[in-house]
Amino acid sequence: MGYALLDLTTDPPQLLDHGLVATPRFGSAAEKLVAIADAIDGLIATHSPAYLALERLYFNKNVKTAMAVAEARGVALVCGARAGLVIAEYTPQEVKQSVTGSGGADKRAVQRMIVHLLELAEPITQDNVADAIAIALTHAQRVKFADAVASAK
Repeated sequence: MGYALLDLTTDPPQLLDHGLVATPRFGSAAEKLVAIADAIDGLIATHSPAYLALERLYFNKNVKTAMAVAEARGVALVCGARAGLVIAEYTPQEVKQSVTGSGGADKRAVQRMIVHLLELAEPITQDNVADAIAIALTHAQRVKFADAVASAK
């Protein structure tokens, strides 16, 4: 599971932390979920975010993969809710549209745009981390838009 934390007070948002949650390679499903929960709780304690943005689960032809993703998402949702975070979910198409301008963009296009949008020196090459950053960027754009609308009223 990838994660990314952005500072939304800067323009462009600053990437504060990102990476992959480490899980025991040969651990049981339950042990892996505990590792995910511990990592998310640790990130929340360290960074005190206001939001948790996740990719909305979509139908996957591989049932085994879909179940594992659903379980990990459930753990993330519980961690976020327990910490009182505002939780947002975005479909893969919403994320691609937000980051690249096209809901049909491929992973490489998203990774290229992340570099430009965050003014990074190096590309993010790990798919799950790039996905997490793109989801965080999507949420950052939604928050910025909502703030602009609220201040215009």
